[in-house]
Amino acid sequence: MKNAFYLFTLALLFITPQKEQVWTADIDQIRQAARMIPGRAPLRVNVLKFAESRRAKKFSVKGAPDEPSVQARTVFQVVYADGYVMVDSGMDQQVHNFFGRGVVEPYDPDSAKQVERAVRGARAIIMTHEHGDHVAGVIHTPLANELASKTVLTSDQVQTLLKNPQMPEIRLTPEMAGRYNVVDYERYLPFGPGVVLIKAPGHTPGSQMIYVVLGSGREYLLIGDTAWHMDGVRNVKGKDAPWIQEDENTLIAQLSWLNGLYKTEKNLFIIASHDDEQRLDLIKRGILGNKLE
Repeated sequence: MKNAFYLFTLALLFITPQKEQVWTADIDQIRQAARMIPGRAPLRVNVLKFAESRRAKKFSVKGAPDEPSVQARTVFQVVYADGYVMVDSGMDQQVHNFFGRGVVEPYDPDSAKQVERAVRGARAIIMTHEHGDHVAGVIHTPLANELASKTVLTSDQVQTLLKNPQMPEIRLTPEMAGRYNVVDYERYLPFGPGVVLIKAPGHTPGSQMIYVVLGSGREYLLIGDTAWHMDGVRNVKGKDAPWIQEDENTLIAQLSWLNGLYKTEKNLFIIASHDDEQRLDLIKRGILGNKLE
């Protein structure tokens, strides 16, 4: 990973101006971008659940039954031979309490400590989007100054955190924002060997998907909160949660693209951050590791 995180020059090759059209992406271009930065490809991808929310499935997938469902709060770790990248950063108990809306929900302090140790040891930290359960671990923490120098935020994520954060705890000041590595790109950004950022606003202005291909050839697409449950991808159905504001048209375009990949790309695993059923299944099948290294 010596040359893993050069965020200049190569990115320019994939800055293609887009007209004001429905969102789309090209998996072949993404695969090409994943080969642009030289170095050894990642070895594996790990996941850790540190908290959960209890929500009826009908909120996660429009038209789904009014039945109990667990939303896992997770982070991911892309492991190389000589280090690792963290995808999302967890949150502390105070930020977790915001999501319960007055209801006490499970939070595992030991797992949260594992997340804290992992982000401190990471070569780099990237975010699927700028909501508290994903970014608070590098903002609402005594370690913020230490972690900022290796945290990469997009300019859209920073603008939300400056002007319209989900909660006061994750608001950035201009001085704070200046400590993070801020990038901007139009479509795809090669980030390291086998890793590509894919611009995907919709759930939030700064949402992005993370493509990962291992040395073995296995592929992952970490889609953050584009869907809260994989049934949203399988059925091309958005959320029905009145407490969030999303760009529905853009999200449906993203879900349609993901649905096409889900049906045709059998070696590519599309992973929704909060789908606890999927998390358990992929761990059982050895697709995801169940610990942070």
